[in-house]
Amino acid sequence: MIAIPALFQVITPGEPLIAFKLAGLKVAITRQGLFGALTFVMRVLTSVSYAVLLSVTTKHFELLKVLRFFRIPQLFVMTLGMCYRYIYLFVEIIENTYLAIKSRVGTKVHYKRGQHIVAWNIAYLWSRSYQLNEAVYRAMLSRGYRGEPAIMDDFKIKLKDGLWLGFIVMISAAVIYWDYRLKT
Repeated sequence: MIAIPALFQVITPGEPLIAFKLAGLKVAITRQGLFGALTFVMRVLTSVSYAVLLSVTTKHFELLKVLRFFRIPQLFVMTLGMCYRYIYLFVEIIENTYLAIKSRVGTKVHYKRGQHIVAWNIAYLWSRSYQLNEAVYRAMLSRGYRGEPAIMDDFKIKLKDGLWLGFIVMISAAVIYWDYRLKT
């Protein structure tokens, strides 16, 4: 949706590919706009694909450790880790609460009563999440937590990692060279 305006001659002037009338106005899709929009969409698609690939192939705690390696503040990394861990728990609690409401109330309920039930359940979920937060923090302290999570798996670069990095650098250099040759 973001790239669609770049297709038209009003935003991206250039050589018209397709021209048509829309509400009495002459509208044209330009070649430069089409290639610009296509480039944008392909870059976004590639970025999202890499992010999904990284998150699917790398363990969660290793991603968090890499964030600390890049000096992202510890509080941010810890908050991100806790959110990731407990989002599934809260979704399950909400599903169970919804099922309980549906089984007790049935399908027909006056909207005022429904608002009351939802508000009460939101307050209950907040209270329960706060209690869980306190219990988890006390458990972490009792197990020796002092601010920085201890992870037993240290990063070590192996031959396979070096070979893969070399391969990626060669492919990237080839693509850059090829792009340079096409432009000249």
